[in-house]
Amino acid sequence: MHDVVIRGGLVVDGTGSPGRRADVAIDGATITEVGEVTARGRRELDAGGLVVTPGFVDPHTHLDAQLCWDPAASPTFLHGVTTVVVGICGFGIAPCPPGGGEYLLRSLEVVEEIPFASAALGVPFTWESWPEFLDHLDSLPLGVNVAGMVPHSALRYAVMGDAARERAATPAERDALARVLRSALGAGALGFATSRGPNHNDAFGGPVPSRLADDAEMRALVAECRGRPWQINVETKFAGDEPALLAEVGRYVEWTEAAGARLTWTPFLAEPGIDTWKRVLASNRAANERVPVAPQVISQPVTATLRFDRPSLARAIAGWEHAMARFFDAEPAPRRDLLHDDHFRAELRSAPEDCGRMLAPCYDTWTIASSRSPELIGRDVASIARDRGVHPSDALCDIVAADELTTELQVPVVNRDRDASAALVADEHTLVGLGDAGAHVTSVTNYTYPTDVIARLARDEGAISLEGAVERLTSRPAGFLGVPDRGVLRAGAPGDVTVVDLDRLAIAPLRVVNDLPGGAHRLWRGAQGYVAVVVNGVVSVLDDRPTGERGGATLRPR
Repeated sequence: MHDVVIRGGLVVDGTGSPGRRADVAIDGATITEVGEVTARGRRELDAGGLVVTPGFVDPHTHLDAQLCWDPAASPTFLHGVTTVVVGICGFGIAPCPPGGGEYLLRSLEVVEEIPFASAALGVPFTWESWPEFLDHLDSLPLGVNVAGMVPHSALRYAVMGDAARERAATPAERDALARVLRSALGAGALGFATSRGPNHNDAFGGPVPSRLADDAEMRALVAECRGRPWQINVETKFAGDEPALLAEVGRYVEWTEAAGARLTWTPFLAEPGIDTWKRVLASNRAANERVPVAPQVISQPVTATLRFDRPSLARAIAGWEHAMARFFDAEPAPRRDLLHDDHFRAELRSAPEDCGRMLAPCYDTWTIASSRSPELIGRDVASIARDRGVHPSDALCDIVAADELTTELQVPVVNRDRDASAALVADEHTLVGLGDAGAHVTSVTNYTYPTDVIARLARDEGAISLEGAVERLTSRPAGFLGVPDRGVLRAGAPGDVTVVDLDRLAIAPLRVVNDLPGGAHRLWRGAQGYVAVVVNGVVSVLDDRPTGERGGATLRPR
């Protein structure tokens, strides 16, 4: 008998080849047969009418800290994901010098919105080196496989101490950084990750350590990545300066070619009315004639949070600037009074809706993410206003007043051109990711993107074939990042399998859960239509629910 047999499904194997009807047998942690399986299984799953794929690989997560207290990697694993990559954008919790944990966690709070109070309770810092951190993860009951990049800011802080956030490295420090990176790569890291993103500041308000690295340091570290990937969050991502972006990426392409490495850069986004993405895509195709380059894209808009109990992006909403300046300058009690003030409300009402503009009112897309009225969570402001027969901004004022300022809104900010983002996902030289699982816990739920790619882009819109969508969620990220043995469903491969009811597949409604260490809250979106998720032969999800069984492991390139 086999341990597990998945019978009669449409096997879409991750290579891009057409799907075929087949059974899949798993013994131990390995797929042993794909075809007509005659022997029975100790556990049989009927996949008739269902789609059977390799487990999805998420190449861009910030689960480094969360895995310490939630090794299941919830709710990412509920979206068919069986392998995650950590250490992205140069941020992480290893390597870490003695006593350095607070700096790393406070910086993660500022950059990635991972609450320090929760992380301080949940991250034990029983390691110093990056390999020791990977060993720590390996000791946990992981629900997913974990592979990692060595994060540049943590690497600099471990080698240079406080000088890492003050200046460029000396030649001796540069050599030490390369030496520590080399050791981590030899111990199982996939590659190296960094950031020059202008919005990435640390807990002191200054640039994160990686932003202080000069080109000599960067080139020395990229040179250690021969045959491996490196990832960078680019400096020109928000500038709207196409020539500057192409020049910056062009410089990184030259470093990558000289090193014999592979480059993935973030983020590559598409905004309404701006066709820059077409020329960047063309430039990237040309670059791939010389060296593997894969900008990271996502199918969904990236969101941010509007809140009213403390200063937030609400004060930057077009047409709200004057009213919100008064609002946030006031103490909480006068703020509550302003919510009922006719003049204040009239100012908000007068701001025109403009869904093509970043940070302008667009009430159909503004979703209640947190409220004391649970029936409102997950609903958009426009529909609530229609039910109440009032202007959307008046409905919002009523909700915020009833919540005593604690309301939170999830608002699309970038990547709002759905057609363009679909084209980016479908391109053969991009990498689908940017889900940021584990980060931005009160504003972002883009870790749901695998479900969106399959259900919306492939099934509903036909923007990409089912086989193409699966390839971009499996073998493409696994192959580009060098995640060992993952991404293709074939005999001899690890038993990572996702079974999908394509007709039912959907992202579940938004809700709030208070499950961070210390009881802090985060946004949560599960899924429906995942009949089974299997990790190394262990069925971890059955009919959209966790089974409590976990088969994850740390992955190290050989």
